[in-house]
Amino acid sequence: MDFYNIPIGFGLALSANTAAMNYYANLSEERRQEILNMAHNVRSEKEMYSLVASLANRTIEY
Repeated sequence: MDFYNIPIGFGLALSANTAAMNYYANLSEERRQEILNMAHNVRSEKEMYSLVASLANRTIEY
């Protein structure tokens, strides 16, 4: 996993949500990259926490 590519806000939100972090860590490299692409396009803190919550709830849409 390439931690240098993770946006700071995504990393912070992910570290605050253990379920999301575990889910993300167990995804394929392709899926993690898709989520990183989504995180790079997030424009607010609320939107970032929503993205991370969707990981924890496993409701994320690719």
